Amino acid sequence: MSTAFVLGQKNLTYDPAGLVALYESYPAVRDSYAQAADWSGHQVQDLLHKRADDKGLSLVTSVGLTAAMLGIADVLAEQGVLPGTVGGLSLGALTAAAVAGALPRREVVRLLCDTDASDVPESPEHPEGCVAAVLPLGQSVEGFYGTRPGVWFSGDFGMHVSGAFRMVLLSGHREALDRLAAEHPPEYFVFSEEPIAVHSPLRHRARDITARLTAGIEFGDPAVPLCSSLEERTLFTGAEVRSMVARNVVEPVHTDRLAREMRRQGARLGLVLGPTLPRDAFEFPFPVVHIEAPEDVAAAVAAVTEHGGGTVTGQTATTAQSADSPQTEGRTRA
Repeated sequence: MSTAFVLGQKNLTYDPAGLVALYESYPAVRDSYAQAADWSGHQVQDLLHKRADDKGLSLVTSVGLTAAMLGIADVLAEQGVLPGTVGGLSLGALTAAAVAGALPRREVVRLLCDTDASDVPESPEHPEGCVAAVLPLGQSVEGFYGTRPGVWFSGDFGMHVSGAFRMVLLSGHREALDRLAAEHPPEYFVFSEEPIAVHSPLRHRARDITARLTAGIEFGDPAVPLCSSLEERTLFTGAEVRSMVARNVVEPVHTDRLAREMRRQGARLGLVLGPTLPRDAFEFPFPVVHIEAPEDVAAAVAAVTEHGGGTVTGQTATTAQSADSPQTEGRTRA
């Protein structure tokens, strides 16, 4: 049995209370936030409480959630739980590369900071945005984009556990998204506060900047199978991870593709790190435990034991805590 670490996307609206409690409960989480603060130049409390002006909120949220996901991975390692496979969506894909040992943590934070200036609309005259769209059974997503100028398909979060609808992400020019929403019932659309057209061709400049920056970063081969959310594929080399990081900026992400590839790699249980995916909302091909607060850690360890993954009693382990040597040799994986 293998346990998958699932790292979700940036969430601008999450309640930080659970992460604050984790920070207060676990030194490993405090260490992770301290490192992220040092590398980013932000204060720990700003990262922890998601404090920033409107222009800086996106970066503070990205760095703060990255610190949280890495800190939770370290807490699990201290409990003897290490991933058999790992993968993520959007921000989570970049952070997953660090958890898998392919990218130093320092470089993840620096990359977020160095690309922050590119997180602006391609043209100031054309505001951008993104929206989560609910697709009831029988509704085709192709009617929402493709034939509509200025709207792109940017992600698929999969089928809701109720089986009643699917959730997709659309991005593009805000005017085009508003026109689309006006043609459907209001409950079909939930607009994000994100001011850019994420995972769309409009992000081509940001992709080029990311590619240029990552060319100067040393990527290692993942120490555990690193599953992509861009296609059903596992990445085994540093070169493949470098390419994924740049492509991740402009290409759609897929929860179902990520989950199926994890299942193919042997995953029988998923642990979602941080408040990055809606709790108990979307279908996975294996049971999933969300870790967003201290009480979730015990639930995760119990789930690993219940599903046969086991824990290493008395083992003290850490996952890629070093800024420059993200290796996990000699540790037992769940």
